[in-house]
Amino acid sequence: MTTRTVSVLAAALVVLGAVALLAQYDPQPPAPGGGLLLPDLGEDLDRITRVSITGAGSEPVATLVRGDEGSWTVAEKDGYPADVEKVRQTLISLAEARIVEPKTANPDFYDRLGVEGVEDEAAGGLAVMLAGADTPVNVIVGNTEGTSQVYIRAADQAQSFLVDRNPDVGNETTDWLANEILAVSGTRMARVTVTHPDGELVTVSKADSEQSNFDLDEIPPGRELQYASVANVMGNVLSNLNLQDVEPRTATDEPVTVTEFVTFDGLAIIAESLEREDERWVAFRAEYRPPAEESEPQDDQAREGAAANASEGADDEVAADVDDLADEQSDATDVAAEAFDLDQRLSPWRYRIAGYQFDQMTRRLDDLLRDLPEETADE
Repeated sequence: MTTRTVSVLAAALVVLGAVALLAQYDPQPPAPGGGLLLPDLGEDLDRITRVSITGAGSEPVATLVRGDEGSWTVAEKDGYPADVEKVRQTLISLAEARIVEPKTANPDFYDRLGVEGVEDEAAGGLAVMLAGADTPVNVIVGNTEGTSQVYIRAADQAQSFLVDRNPDVGNETTDWLANEILAVSGTRMARVTVTHPDGELVTVSKADSEQSNFDLDEIPPGRELQYASVANVMGNVLSNLNLQDVEPRTATDEPVTVTEFVTFDGLAIIAESLEREDERWVAFRAEYRPPAEESEPQDDQAREGAAANASEGADDEVAADVDDLADEQSDATDVAAEAFDLDQRLSPWRYRIAGYQFDQMTRRLDDLLRDLPEETADE
């Protein structure tokens, strides 16, 4: 056999081997790992106008409705404001969710992942529907995997997936409410007065904002404060007051405790508290009450004269007085506006709050006082 023949045979074997490999190759679609679950949602987020969340037995959980300038409300709570940041994070999580891996497409196994249809009375997941965009979204959000992954399935598709985002869909209506009621710093608080239905009156106050502890007015003979700072919780309770639930404010014949909170700069918040079936509810209104001034306020003519003196080069003290007066008037305008805004936001509603905060707002004398030791009482 010549060298040329051997070369030809070798080339032929290479060609035949390549043909055999091509015959064995079976092209597959690209693996879905890393792809967006909802690839069109990111561009449509600003167009979403309604988010509907439904639980087991097709029971509505929350219907979130978009308003003007990005505000959201909860339809099931008579249009009370929703937690805008929570809505935003849920939508972004759905838009950014990438497929980690495909899971079952067999309906018999959906319940293991919590992605069965919510018409099932025992469904473990929640249906999330987004409306307003060209491409509506309807997915079942199932069980979590670890801290940041969740099983999910489009309601009209058999295939389920594990994705790398957890949209944290609240399973209670109250999970979607904007939960802050008030955040009035205790350092602003000058006086708190509690009037109970039986007539008992409790008033605690500070002489100025630098005072550390609230004093109790009119301590009965033979009694003293349990400890120096015992009344401070009454002045601080509005600094971090959150709701557990909310309802429209309606007239009530139930006995209420009235608590007035008045700040040094004139903000007055009036709370009406009541207990109902082991729940604590409170309604608020707000108003501006100009703080008592140490001296009579200047009339317009006096203010004009002071300003004229200052402009003509009067001494710095007069000019400073004019500036201080202007600052006080500006501050008063700000607090009056704050009171108006708070009243507009709070007065239509009644809030359910935590029991311990309700107790702080409705303290009685016995909650603050103790009997003097006998040797002290006898003196």
